[in-house]
Amino acid sequence: MVRTEESVSEKTVLLSLHEVSPVFESEVVKACDMLDELGITSVTLLVVPFLGMKMSNSFEKNEMFAEYLKSLGHEISLHGYSHSSKSGSPDEFKGISQERMLSKLKLGVSLFERAFRQPPAGFVPPNWQASQKLASLVRSLGLRYCVIENRIYEQDSRVLSTSERIISMGSGELPLMNAIVEIEVGGPIQVAIHPLDCTQDRLRSLLVDLRDRLGYRFTGYRDYFA
Repeated sequence: MVRTEESVSEKTVLLSLHEVSPVFESEVVKACDMLDELGITSVTLLVVPFLGMKMSNSFEKNEMFAEYLKSLGHEISLHGYSHSSKSGSPDEFKGISQERMLSKLKLGVSLFERAFRQPPAGFVPPNWQASQKLASLVRSLGLRYCVIENRIYEQDSRVLSTSERIISMGSGELPLMNAIVEIEVGGPIQVAIHPLDCTQDRLRSLLVDLRDRLGYRFTGYRDYFA
């Protein structure tokens, strides 16, 4: 199947809140409140159904949190199975076999559907890292899209691309260096917020600057396709 590739529209931020897990429940609530205060109404919630392979982090043990997330009306998508590789790095889907990727995908989708009583809209691997083969596996499971690095692979074989991505990792740092030039010229970017960074002034300032000075619009992945 031939894939066509096109750029996401200029001055677009594909916005997500990643590592959404019961262990970060209070921080997720604060992050969603912050986005609401800023008037940002479209964001993708990237759920990890079994973070760190700990039962205390499963949504089965935290049904009220799952109901809260659904009540927000935002897109909810899958962000790995446990989020960690065997070595403990946050690159769960990087450098593993196709069979292992499919197994983790199926486990993740199963836990997701049990928690939310609906399938995930799409799939974004932890740290946005995986081989391109992942996109075909995600499509085979009927999910709307798969994101790998700066490319978004849609179910209908269209491929969209962004210029850069900014992923906060919960340390309070924002890796802006590679994205500064693209931001200033209005290039499309992905911004992923870690719940632990939601109270950082620098993050809030970035979102306000993108909106007010540079004229960016914020949207979740699914809403961009709509």
